[in-house]
Amino acid sequence: MPRKVQDTIPIRRIWNDGIFQVGGKFSKTFRFSDINYLVASREDKEAMFLDYSELLNSLDAGATTKITINNHRLNRVDFERSILMPKQGDARDVYRREYNQMLVDKATGASSIVQEKYITVTVAKKDVEEARAYFSRVGADLAAHFSALGSKLTELDAHERLRVLHDFYRVGEETDFHFDVHDMAKKGHDFRDYICPDSMEKSSDYLALGKQYCRVLYLKDFASYIKDTLVTELTDLNRTMMLSIDVIPVPTEEAVRDVENRLLGVETNITNWQRRQNNNNNFSAVIPYDMELQRKEAKEFLDDLTTRDQRMMQGVLTMVITADSKEQLDSDTESILSVARKNMCQLAVLKYQQVDGLNTVLPIGTRKIDAFRTLTTESLAVFMPFKVQEIQEKGGIYLGENAISHNLILCNRENLMNQSGIVLGVPGGGKSFFIKEMIFQLILNTDDEILICDPENEYEPLIKGIAPDISSVFHIAAGGKDRLNALYLVKGYGENNPLVEKSQFIMSLVEQIDKNGVGPQHKSIIDRCTAAVYMDAAKTQKVPTLCTLREKLLEQPEPEAKEIALALELFTTGSLDVFGHESTVDLNKRILVFDIRDLGEQLKPTGLLVITDTILNRVTLNWRRGKRTHVFIDEYHVVFENEYSGAFFTSAWRQFRKRNAYPTAITQNVEYLLDSVQASTMLSNSEFIVMLNQAASDREKLAKLLNISDEQMSYVTNAEAGSGLIRYGHALVPFVNKFPKDTQLYQLMTTRPGEGVFGGEKQAPAKKGGSVYFNFDDYDPFK
Repeated sequence: MPRKVQDTIPIRRIWNDGIFQVGGKFSKTFRFSDINYLVASREDKEAMFLDYSELLNSLDAGATTKITINNHRLNRVDFERSILMPKQGDARDVYRREYNQMLVDKATGASSIVQEKYITVTVAKKDVEEARAYFSRVGADLAAHFSALGSKLTELDAHERLRVLHDFYRVGEETDFHFDVHDMAKKGHDFRDYICPDSMEKSSDYLALGKQYCRVLYLKDFASYIKDTLVTELTDLNRTMMLSIDVIPVPTEEAVRDVENRLLGVETNITNWQRRQNNNNNFSAVIPYDMELQRKEAKEFLDDLTTRDQRMMQGVLTMVITADSKEQLDSDTESILSVARKNMCQLAVLKYQQVDGLNTVLPIGTRKIDAFRTLTTESLAVFMPFKVQEIQEKGGIYLGENAISHNLILCNRENLMNQSGIVLGVPGGGKSFFIKEMIFQLILNTDDEILICDPENEYEPLIKGIAPDISSVFHIAAGGKDRLNALYLVKGYGENNPLVEKSQFIMSLVEQIDKNGVGPQHKSIIDRCTAAVYMDAAKTQKVPTLCTLREKLLEQPEPEAKEIALALELFTTGSLDVFGHESTVDLNKRILVFDIRDLGEQLKPTGLLVITDTILNRVTLNWRRGKRTHVFIDEYHVVFENEYSGAFFTSAWRQFRKRNAYPTAITQNVEYLLDSVQASTMLSNSEFIVMLNQAASDREKLAKLLNISDEQMSYVTNAEAGSGLIRYGHALVPFVNKFPKDTQLYQLMTTRPGEGVFGGEKQAPAKKGGSVYFNFDDYDPFK
């Protein structure tokens, strides 16, 4: 009999690397991430099922394996430390407070339960060194199998394993856990003192752990046919609970011998029955159905073991649920039992074995319950522990809630192989709102630079409302006051020779202006004049402009040069000279918004091209300073309407990625993109893709390009505004994002007619001389 509560915890010794001694054995726990099983297509589900069966087949027959699903409450202190925005003592703290409250409400509301999954391996070894070598080998093997499934396996150290037990034993006190193994050893404390409940009261069918009540159940009877969603349905209850499946693999030789003996016994019974019938002169008697069924099942089982690479497994499924009161516990128990009955299974409450059952469920590595069921690998794989992928990365920004689990989606694009992002959706699908939510989180919670190309003047209200002191909004319009120098250049511009890259940009610009195209003679002249303009600029220390380039073109003897100069006249001395003179805008602000709404549809492609080039210069400058830049380009499909601008933009996109810039493109015309080889390549190579509501034709093309199943694409079919699919690296997660409307931030972000602030007064142009436009000291045009 245990003399104190600590004695009910069957852990004898612990080591810092997470190895526990339980009885005469050693155990080690690994955490594994979830995968998109529920929203996968039938073919993908079958592939995942076979991969999971292969994982189960790989389990060592000399060890016991426990797969545990742990529903526990969100640790509010850890959440606030890692997710919420700290106050900065500036005028934007009011928005930080409002946004933090929204995150707390979402995290501690219906989705306050977080689900984690563990696999615990227990093995008998002579000492801990042998156990450590064994776990190192087994951990590498398990990691390879989980990786094939798309899951990630992580070892838990002693602190993390004890944390799991503490959070279960002391529900509601998750923030109070503190454990330092060296401090514990110095004071002579028992490690179980840090995790055990204050008291444990045992009853026949439940336990009282401190102020909490808990009850252990086990799977008593299996159905003939079990759905692969059984485990998911059992763990969907919004309560602190654990479900464990203990797996004891039987060596194949022993299993075959056992089944052969059973088959031999069945055949003997049938032979004896036939002999008795023959003795009674009943030579036409049919073998009884139950005997025939026994023979058939025994032969199928033997066939599974010998020809279909199945293994015999001994399995025990147990689960523990907790509640704040006995009445709530009884109600939750009935809910769980009804779920089992719906799936034609029978769960039962353990009588007078609650403590043993509890130690079996918890990921300690012990098994005190012997309610074994003999299963094949495929039968055991039906208890699929996977549900849906989660994206919850440290330092990530909030992008919505998982549509299935309702957990927060937190993305840190720094962890992706490439940081390129694309947001797709029909008009009214919530693209602008989604991007604005990303932008204000970057403004309030980082020091990163933000550059926005705004074709519809949608972002100015947000930027002026939140950060008027650190932003500049440039209104680029025919006849307007703001000017942007198209020949703006900094050191390090381009991927190779800066002059060649700038020459390519001017060819793209001329291509946009003159729809007849740029011939080989034009290319040569543009290349020659571009080099000459920058050589002259280096000598005279005067900033070059399109006007300078046009003058240089007029000096050339070829008639083609006069044609190019004539094409540039509108943008240099004509009414659209906004890109032809020195910049009058301040490019030194942390946030730059380029508003080209008033350029008109004909001039938008040209404006978008010049702004992309300006942004590329700024990204290069920030890269040299060690600053990260976020680039948002709206309606970016426009630049792919001709060859040269598409090639320039593709080149700029690559350079953004290489220079610590995170480009995000926004567009509604997916069909235009997919018709362009360059654009579709950019789309398929992007690691971060947000798909909001899509038109039917676009859905089909996207599904084919990105290999998305019909089940997953259903989340972008007639989806609500702000809801859809996020492709994040290898993860593909359905999401919803409902922002509270009674907030100042919503009023600044919404573009829905009749809501919020939209438009705004034009900003006065910045004074000349406020920025460094061309650094002659750093740049040598001959290199």
